[in-house]
Amino acid sequence: MASMINRCIISILFILTFNAYAAQDSVEKSTAKMEFGAGLFYADIPHYLGSDESEQYLLPVPYFRYQSDKMAIDRNNFTGFLWQQENLHLDLSASVGLAVDSEDNKAREGMDDLDWVFELGPSLNYYLIGEPNAKQHLYLSLFARKAIATDFSGIDDIGWRYGPSVYYRVPIIEKADSQFSLAFRGNINFASDKYLDYYYGVSDLHSNETRQAYSSRSGFSGADVSIGVHFDTPKYWLGGFVKYHHLANSQQDASPLVKQDYNVSVGFGVAWKFYRRNF
Repeated sequence: MASMINRCIISILFILTFNAYAAQDSVEKSTAKMEFGAGLFYADIPHYLGSDESEQYLLPVPYFRYQSDKMAIDRNNFTGFLWQQENLHLDLSASVGLAVDSEDNKAREGMDDLDWVFELGPSLNYYLIGEPNAKQHLYLSLFARKAIATDFSGIDDIGWRYGPSVYYRVPIIEKADSQFSLAFRGNINFASDKYLDYYYGVSDLHSNETRQAYSSRSGFSGADVSIGVHFDTPKYWLGGFVKYHHLANSQQDASPLVKQDYNVSVGFGVAWKFYRRNF
């Protein structure tokens, strides 16, 4: 049962992650767009940032994409548009972090597993170019997200993650109903001590000769940059992403669980669309 739940959550995460890099068609604010389909996705993702071990996923998953003037599945996984004043937008965004079985990670051997982590919170975006539904847009952002961890039998409050961000999306080639686009994002991340201790803290009970006790303070938790590419047609979608995470000089960098101060995540996929509707 647990394996089935994990597989379903991973599938949902892949849908959201790959749609994050899928630049959607430009629509008027009064128009909503919905697409359904099926796809095959591959990703190589570190167990946690700073880990020297990663997990590879190859999954057939359903494909879903939705966009309107109130809601979108985009690079932040889920965005609800709450308020707008000229170029300033207040959104509600969410993200998901993968669970990790500590038996599968040498650095965490004997420690508690890392549960699924769900984050939700506001994002204040200032658009320098375009607007949320435009084919091309550039914005600067300040985000804050509350994080909870769960194994689906209980929920734990694990603090906050926050920081500034920049995002740019641009179409490179457009022909009829087809489009090839690029998306760029850069984040400077900060987190509360509770959040960092969830991933990087080591209690006296779990310390040993090679893994000393450690507790983190709140503050700078690393930076990341990513690029996504996609080719979108009325019937098919192809895309991929590369994301670089940099942890040097971060608060958690001294944790014995941080085995390297950078990580690279990659992924790509293809999907066939069998239902599209504008309404």
